[in-house]
Amino acid sequence: MDVDISRLEMMRTYLISLMDAPNQEKMRACSSEVLVPIYNGATRMSPNSIFINTGSAEDIDYIRKKALQIGEEFQLAKEKHTCHFDGPNDQGRDTANTKYLAYTDTEISSLQKKEELQAGVVEARNIITDIMKNKEMVISFISRGPLGSPVSDPTLQVTDSFYVTHSEFLLYRMMEPAAFSKDVAEKGYMFVNYHSAGRLTEANVSADLNNRRIYMDVERFRSYSSNNQYAGNSIAPKKINHRFANMNNIRNYFGERLDEHMFIAGFEMEDEIVYFGGAYPSGCGKTGTAMTGTHLVGDDLAKIFIDSKTGEVRAVNPEKGMFGIIEGVNQQDDPETLKVLKGEENEVIFSNLLISEGKPYWNGMGEPLPASGVNYLGEWSSQSGTAASHKNARFTITLDTLENYDTATEKAEGVKLSGLLFGGRDYTTMPTIVMAHDWMSTVVHGAIIRSATTATEIGADGSEKRSPFANEAFFPGPLAHYINHYKAFGENPAINKDNLPSGFQVNYWLHKSGRGSLAPGESDGLIGEKRDTKVWMRIMALMHQGKVESIWTPIGRIPKYQDLKVLFTEIINKEYSKEVYTKQFSLYVVNLIERVDMSITEFSKEKGMNDAFFRVLMTWRRDLVALKATVGPIVTPDQMIEYVAANQPR
Repeated sequence: MDVDISRLEMMRTYLISLMDAPNQEKMRACSSEVLVPIYNGATRMSPNSIFINTGSAEDIDYIRKKALQIGEEFQLAKEKHTCHFDGPNDQGRDTANTKYLAYTDTEISSLQKKEELQAGVVEARNIITDIMKNKEMVISFISRGPLGSPVSDPTLQVTDSFYVTHSEFLLYRMMEPAAFSKDVAEKGYMFVNYHSAGRLTEANVSADLNNRRIYMDVERFRSYSSNNQYAGNSIAPKKINHRFANMNNIRNYFGERLDEHMFIAGFEMEDEIVYFGGAYPSGCGKTGTAMTGTHLVGDDLAKIFIDSKTGEVRAVNPEKGMFGIIEGVNQQDDPETLKVLKGEENEVIFSNLLISEGKPYWNGMGEPLPASGVNYLGEWSSQSGTAASHKNARFTITLDTLENYDTATEKAEGVKLSGLLFGGRDYTTMPTIVMAHDWMSTVVHGAIIRSATTATEIGADGSEKRSPFANEAFFPGPLAHYINHYKAFGENPAINKDNLPSGFQVNYWLHKSGRGSLAPGESDGLIGEKRDTKVWMRIMALMHQGKVESIWTPIGRIPKYQDLKVLFTEIINKEYSKEVYTKQFSLYVVNLIERVDMSITEFSKEKGMNDAFFRVLMTWRRDLVALKATVGPIVTPDQMIEYVAANQPR
């Protein structure tokens, strides 16, 4: 970006007037391209002063102390533990006030909200005008990905929240201004994020939620987040910039890169580490599944690309920390995570749970709750009739504090991916594991995910909704563009076909009532349990490697009972009955046909869809109808084996 010398001096003069000498020195390393958005933000939001955060020990120490001093965080009994409370109505992603700002002729996903660019920018700017009066503006330089990686995104964060900055220090790689400016010049783009918590109440929570906005300018990769503190709305390098990365891929790297709402975790097998990327909607067990891996790279986001030298599909984590849901974290289900949360030496930010005598408590922690304490609603007691912690209460930590942390997380080249998993809260329809027949089937399995809404979204009521690729909330463009991009990625000639990841649809959420009638007095609930995930991940690794036989079905391949029975005993020392297996892996053909028909109807409304997508669905439907006519509305795995044997070999 060329900036007139005289204008550049004018910008520097203004910014210097808001900084002390050390910050002025740090700012001198910023290129003109980086300086412009800082200047624009400062003149619009009118801060009292500016702090340049380089991520140094000295800078972060200042950030931590200011978060406590202002009251955005408060100290807990353990020295490195703090807590933050969001407001009672600021506990999840604000989908109603989250909009894409785009030109009139820029197509946006049919599942998202769009505002004409100029009108949206004017509204956002009006709301943030003078919003930082009597506050300090903090500037951070972030790499969304390992330093030096070709797919890492240079990201500028402008905020008045020291809690947000502290959280971002744990979650992302901070950069010096000079290195950041160089990265921006080499890559030719950067993401710029303006955030303000706005006016605060005496309880230090955002006071003007009526003006809460999360607006994303997808034409210039600028975001405006105002009058909120909840990290899903305020920590822009997370989901806000994940959206920008998706749009950037379509515009500049079509069929070359994927930015996914996926964990990255490796499972050590006899002769290799098999890495999976797994996409589940928030609140559907993604972090818990990632933690079952022996080599954890990330629990939430993945940047996937093709190594031009080896033809491998590889992935890096844009983050280096974890912003995890804390409800249900306990010794039985999440011992590794619990160890970090209780460790004296580990830095942890807790949010929206119960504090009593300086100790954090949350629902499902496996310990008795105290009689009284303080939570995000105020004074709490066991007689109050309200939950001790919010269902979306969180913890923020760095990944390297976990015992299964993989040092490859910081490697610019990332790790080789062997499988892509797609799943959601599907209580009735899909079997627990289905391995896609081919790449186009993988794309379809990802696209047709449906899932019950969870507490990660404000106003969620548990109803089922479309959740394509578990990424629908974070993809700005039309679904057809996204699906065509996915198809092109798997068909990219740069990929050595032996290295193409296998695709799976997974469903840990089958309910008893969805798989047959309940016995008298029997309560509904999951057929399996949380710890079973370790077995599911292992069988999928073996299926990808071709080391176990599987059963052909119209929608993909399912594992055999005997292999699972052995793994349940070996891995979690659990007896796995044939009855449970049959419930989890039978095909409820009527439900599946309804899912196919629903998907055909929904995706037929998307402009520009590829014919290959519908060919897969129509093939599934044809084979499911034939299966139902021959065997019946419910087909067990044993019946499926007999059916295949009686018909053409698969």
